[in-house]
Amino acid sequence: MKKTTAFYCLCFLLISSRYIFPQDRAWDIPEPRGFRDALAPALMAGGEILLTNGVFTTINWLNGMPWAVPTAESIRFNLSTPWKWEDDDGFIVNQLGHPFQGSLYFNAGRVNGFGFYQNLLFTSFGSATWETFYENKHASINDFFTTIPGSLAAGEMSYRLYLEAHAAGLPAPLVFIISPVAGLHRLLSDWEPPPAEIMLHELRFHLGGGFAQTHSSISSDGEEVFSYNGPYGDTGFRLVYGNPFEQNTAVPFRHFELAMSFGMNPGKYHDIRLVSDGYFLSFSPVYSNTETISTGLSLHMDFMSRGKFHIHDSTIDQYSNALNWSMKIQCLFPRNTALQIKSHGGFTFFGVSQYYSPDTEWKDMKNYGYGINSKLFFSLEQRMLGKFEADFFGYALWPYPGTSALSRGTVYWLFSDISYSRFISEHFSLGIIGSFARERGLFGDFPDTRKRNDTVKLFVAWNM
Repeated sequence: MKKTTAFYCLCFLLISSRYIFPQDRAWDIPEPRGFRDALAPALMAGGEILLTNGVFTTINWLNGMPWAVPTAESIRFNLSTPWKWEDDDGFIVNQLGHPFQGSLYFNAGRVNGFGFYQNLLFTSFGSATWETFYENKHASINDFFTTIPGSLAAGEMSYRLYLEAHAAGLPAPLVFIISPVAGLHRLLSDWEPPPAEIMLHELRFHLGGGFAQTHSSISSDGEEVFSYNGPYGDTGFRLVYGNPFEQNTAVPFRHFELAMSFGMNPGKYHDIRLVSDGYFLSFSPVYSNTETISTGLSLHMDFMSRGKFHIHDSTIDQYSNALNWSMKIQCLFPRNTALQIKSHGGFTFFGVSQYYSPDTEWKDMKNYGYGINSKLFFSLEQRMLGKFEADFFGYALWPYPGTSALSRGTVYWLFSDISYSRFISEHFSLGIIGSFARERGLFGDFPDTRKRNDTVKLFVAWNM
């Protein structure tokens, strides 16, 4: 019971904020409906969620996954037996796959006219039915909790980007990829996306390559677990939705930022990153021709997996769902010079790390916990001279009692990216970026760990 208290308190806070802070009626706020008017859309959303689960379990069955064949016995077991907390499941599958799958549940509710907070019910329903009816494994508590908060961020961002892409007239297959459930709903009903404002504030795609160096060791005897020194390629994007410096609203995710990248040397090394933040509520205490500031409560979903190339786990694995207070500042100076500072700090209510354990099936063990985090983004740009950027992320994680064998200890992470880029045409820029990542694990019952990853790369970017 204690393990879930903080989560339900968070849900209550977010739902109650809808009534504490007034919301202006706009295209992105569904019209209120009574129970009778909402019943049929709710059943439609539930059916689309079950269909989505059926598609996923069919894909897993076709791929030969033994757990993708639920039976009457496995269903009875999960309905009658307390769920367990897994600590040895795949990090990448859990911390990327479950939020993505949860975003589909979220969008099933969203396209049927339900609001941001109401979709907690649909993501909970989708995750609970998946664990109970669509796998023959013992139902997992941490899979359930990974899905729900991650789906709020991933779901609302993908829904808004789906509407943005549709309004911009992008090709139908690309729009479908952004939110498959929204595309499915259009096929099954007469629904058409509402006329949305064009909210995309900034967009950049990049392609690059460089050199990576990674290393991990166990402190008790200095045993080297993994190391790599060599080249890798990298691609990704960064987008800003809504003006980050002029926000005065209680509509969730009317402004958000999302950066994703994927780098690899096949079979040897990978570097997967997802960093996001979205305002729950915000206001602008300063607004002038030369200086603008926004600040407010924000939800974050961050994922890092760097080092060893593997479908399940890498060298440095870090995941964080956090509720932070954010401040975003822009100062404009003469000669086309702009300074931007974006800072976030607060409470990580669901975080995950990975510990090397040769005694487990996957040789890795997950550490689930809570903690604190701080993120800082700094950029200084002069149109003729170029743009300098520096990002710093720090996290500390303490295990939730009883959730893994790592019952005592602390995991620390420090990430940084420092880059310089310059435009070579109206939309294209060239740049260089250096990154480092450090992880330090201090455990009472297990040997301590040290992990590091350093990269440098050249890139070309297309900027909107």
